[in-house]
Amino acid sequence: MASTNPQDRGGDAKGRLPSRRRARRSLLPALTLALLAASVPVAWIVTGDTVTVRQAAVDQPEFTEEPSEFAEEPFEEPSEDQAPRETSFWSTTTEVNVPKHADRAPVELGMRFTPTENGSVAGVRFYKAEGEKGRHVGSLWNADGQRLASVMFAGESESGWQEARFAEPVELQADQVYTVSYHSRNGTYVGSRGFTSARSGPLNTASRNAGVFGYGDSRFPRQSNPKGYNYWVDVIFRWRDRDPNPWNTRPPRPRPSEPPIDTVDPDATADPDTTAIPDAPSDPTDTESQPPTASAEPSPSQEPDSTPTPSPTPTRSTGPTFSPRPTFSPGPTLSPIPGGGSGCADYPTPACTGVPPGTKLTQLQLNMDGDSVRITKPGTVLNAVHIPGSLLITADNVTITNSQIDGQIIGVYDNKRYSFTVSDSTIGPTNRCDTAPGILDANFTATRVHIRGHGDGFSVSGDNVTIQDSYVLLCSNPGDHSDGIQTVGASKNLTFHHNTVDQRKAPSHTAPVFLVDRTQGVTVTDNLLIGGTYTVQIRTAPGAVARNNAVVADSWNYGPASIDCANTDWSGNSLVTIDNNYNVTSTVGPLPCPR
Repeated sequence: MASTNPQDRGGDAKGRLPSRRRARRSLLPALTLALLAASVPVAWIVTGDTVTVRQAAVDQPEFTEEPSEFAEEPFEEPSEDQAPRETSFWSTTTEVNVPKHADRAPVELGMRFTPTENGSVAGVRFYKAEGEKGRHVGSLWNADGQRLASVMFAGESESGWQEARFAEPVELQADQVYTVSYHSRNGTYVGSRGFTSARSGPLNTASRNAGVFGYGDSRFPRQSNPKGYNYWVDVIFRWRDRDPNPWNTRPPRPRPSEPPIDTVDPDATADPDTTAIPDAPSDPTDTESQPPTASAEPSPSQEPDSTPTPSPTPTRSTGPTFSPRPTFSPGPTLSPIPGGGSGCADYPTPACTGVPPGTKLTQLQLNMDGDSVRITKPGTVLNAVHIPGSLLITADNVTITNSQIDGQIIGVYDNKRYSFTVSDSTIGPTNRCDTAPGILDANFTATRVHIRGHGDGFSVSGDNVTIQDSYVLLCSNPGDHSDGIQTVGASKNLTFHHNTVDQRKAPSHTAPVFLVDRTQGVTVTDNLLIGGTYTVQIRTAPGAVARNNAVVADSWNYGPASIDCANTDWSGNSLVTIDNNYNVTSTVGPLPCPR
């Protein structure tokens, strides 16, 4: 993903200028000019699409001439009736020259942000794409997806920045995650990829997945595109400066969204789940010209495994540690769900992958950006837990077993990849389709995993990945390029053995096996593969091995395989028919390497 770290505005995090002393009368004109020049800093924001925008900073205090006395007079504490200051990430004069996207489907587009000061939101802005028609409704949401306010945009221009103010400002609490969004009925919008973060005064965008979206009627946008899209939605934020000397600079308060945790102890977190959730639905995914995506939903198994125990290791911690959280008495346990990790007689199905039947799951509290659990201690073990969001791994040798993750498992952060093992676990939501991959990125082993509710199953962008005995049921959103397993960039040592990938419920698709980036040491064996444009695509992988795979006959758009036959060991592959339980009912014939 391209980096687009915008530079901070001039002055401090709140847009204030450095402190100054009163000037002698003979120096006053020069000082006045210097301060006026310093009071209009600019912000530069560069995205991965090589978009550059330049804007004047907002909310700079006015400078007025003063008497020439030399003594300094203290500034008074601002009173409650002092007019609040107002800021946004971008100004209405910001020119946005980014790609236009036309999905031709209703979509909610938003930006996740956190204020570091208490304040209020007065309204919403968005950048309107050329050719976009129809009415637009702006909304403000809390981290739980509750709509706090909405407003209809009126008097819109043909394109460019649009603004609408709520009937009453909405009070916000410092250090909480909120989302501002607008709804487009036609699905024409601007979006630029490679966005990472922005800051203005006490406003910060979320550190991950700042740009979000959701297809359909106006609702909380919880999906994000793995390519880091910005949809150019902005918030109008007001706050009162409590600094007794508002000209002094001070560092911004620490951002709340990335607290490292020492270990994850299910008994020390939220109530265990009481409801089991069934299997995944159908549609959603991603391209450069279509919207982005995000997270997912759950599953359960046996008598509780005592407590998931983090196994201590002598490796050094990746960040500061914290004293253990207070423990809570265990709550009610989950009723068992059908299916789950036992040996599969033939090809993997929901009945023999995922959380084993009877497992009691304990729900963990989200500790990052309001949508994820972050692990920072090497050697952490998560056993029989339910994460109602994504799992972000930022430490090596993490183990996940007998667990349900409603979003993704992400093993890459700040351009660093971390190792983990996941087994007998269910990944993804049951009631929506997230374009983002279920599991990524490198240095992981997945065994008897059930992925559902994701446009991509596995995304591999590094070395040493083994995926075996797992079941993937894919879905797609309009404009997605759904894949069961996909390589992104060069990698080494990839084994994909004895898995089932079903792409029939993902109409916007590419392939169950899509390995077209340069990869060494690829092995694809004994898999049951269904759907795709071409079901199996293996190219630019010299020495790849593809043996004994079963491709369901006539499940593809164009053909069963697209292979670099000269550089692939292709043998024993066949065309088959199956029943509704993935049992092979007949062998249609051998599948030779297409030349």
